[in-house]
Amino acid sequence: MEWSEFQNLCRSLFSNAVTIEKSQDREEAIQKTTQAIQDKKTTFSAHLQFHEYFTIIECLQYDPIRDGWVIWDFRPVGSLKLDILRSFYYHDKVASGLGLSIIGNQLIRIQSSYERSEDFDLNAYLNMSEISEKLRSEKETRDAEWQEFVEFRCEPGEIRFDSEKSKCRSAKACVATDHCFSNLPNQFEIFDLRDGNDLTKTWFKENRLRYEDLPYTDLSPIQKIQVDAHKWNAVHFDRKNLELFFQNVTDTVAFLDFESTNPYIPIFPKTRPFQHLPFLYSLHIWDSKTNELVHKTFIQKDTSMDPRPSVLNALSHDLPRGITIFSFNDFFEKLIIEESSLAFPEFSSFWQEVEPRFKDLALPFKRFWVYHPKQNGKASLKEILPAFTKENHKELSIQAGQDANYQYLKLVKKQVTVEEKKSVLEDLVAYCKLDSYGLFLIYRMLREELSISQC
Repeated sequence: MEWSEFQNLCRSLFSNAVTIEKSQDREEAIQKTTQAIQDKKTTFSAHLQFHEYFTIIECLQYDPIRDGWVIWDFRPVGSLKLDILRSFYYHDKVASGLGLSIIGNQLIRIQSSYERSEDFDLNAYLNMSEISEKLRSEKETRDAEWQEFVEFRCEPGEIRFDSEKSKCRSAKACVATDHCFSNLPNQFEIFDLRDGNDLTKTWFKENRLRYEDLPYTDLSPIQKIQVDAHKWNAVHFDRKNLELFFQNVTDTVAFLDFESTNPYIPIFPKTRPFQHLPFLYSLHIWDSKTNELVHKTFIQKDTSMDPRPSVLNALSHDLPRGITIFSFNDFFEKLIIEESSLAFPEFSSFWQEVEPRFKDLALPFKRFWVYHPKQNGKASLKEILPAFTKENHKELSIQAGQDANYQYLKLVKKQVTVEEKKSVLEDLVAYCKLDSYGLFLIYRMLREELSISQC
């Protein structure tokens, strides 16, 4: 959805171009591209094949003055990343192999600092740069990578995960498991080890694939906690650090979770590309003395409006003053309120009041003060919640923040029916509610564990 909109904005800069549809048969697309090249026409989605190597170039532009071709790539990102340089190198490799004279490499990406006013400014939004000099300066490195790739393809079994050439860090992230891990058992424990990095490659070479096989004295303190928990199937609690963490927490506490959308192309004034705009929050408030739990939520149903003022206004009324506010990775929740209050200064005092009240409930898990073997080395709420409670996200229609982002953006762009909108709004509220309720369950579990230890 967003990619096609961004692509169309980029394409609008070129005139009289031929478009090759990606959905058609590859051979037919290659033939049409070949004809366009022979006719010296600028081509979108140029399909090129040289020997066994195939690529699709976003835009192959003919320059009649210099009688050559310019490779254009469109990327909805704010920075020049390594994979972009590698893509240009590969495009050039294939195009040059076909005898095309490549005279330039142009990248169109997003100017992430662009802030939209009432009218959208395409020229300020798009960042166009010539990167041929950058490619030339790194040619030796790219050539070496290419050679390694060729060897990898041509000599099966020679380039392996445990090879000195390999830059892989985990079997779980491997895209060629049949090639590199054909003899590896189904147990992948060592690749779940926190901060394992190159150690896992060493252990793999030594055929140490299970936690029980690892040299215990070589492990870091955190790794020992993880290994012990798995080895004995026991939950680790660092009561001393947990007690310090919970010092000065108020008797009544809040658990806050936002859902946001961060579109490539700014929709509302005073927004930037990729900026998170909150459209929904779920707030659970618990009085530990009375054991009363109250739930409050707000979702911006009018998707034609910037959701930030309505969300902050509702939250400023729902959130009791002076109490501790727990979020999971609270940097996100704090950033949401801070950036929104900068755009709408009437909420500045609210931000100043609540900012010092936040506390990150992810911290005990990140620092391994608490660890359950079912976490498998991870510290995300999706792993922690089912490990310590009976709740999980698997029964929900929306199961991840990225999907929530996408579903709301569909509403903003009016790509659903009225009935579908009602259903999506309900699903979004249910997803966000479980996140803040999950925080309450985890918090209560930790406090109960501390109470038991103090008896």
